[in-house]
Amino acid sequence: MSNYAEFNELIFFAQVKKRPGMFFGRKSLISLRDHLFGMSYAFSACGHPDALILFKSFIECYNNKLFLSDQNGYVCWWNHLLYISGGMDDLAFDSFYRRFEAYLLEEHNLKLPEVE
Repeated sequence: MSNYAEFNELIFFAQVKKRPGMFFGRKSLISLRDHLFGMSYAFSACGHPDALILFKSFIECYNNKLFLSDQNGYVCWWNHLLYISGGMDDLAFDSFYRRFEAYLLEEHNLKLPEVE
């Protein structure tokens, strides 16, 4: 990718899903979370805060639907996913993708593309 205009969020998520080890060394929700937070900061710092718009809208929807707050102890989406996955980071990664893909289909009528 040579510039922001060439970044495709759906292709990025499809590539990570297919080969998480290539990006993080292993399948890991925590590594995905950290990578996404870093990407979000970098895009924002470069003047492109809308690069991960689907991810950000998914997180907002996820938090709103589950009423994640200090009251139930989860506080955030990734902590909730880890909890419901029995603390297993790789299973939480899979859970994220199941929920993210369901959200894309239900809310935006989109699917992750097939990638090589």
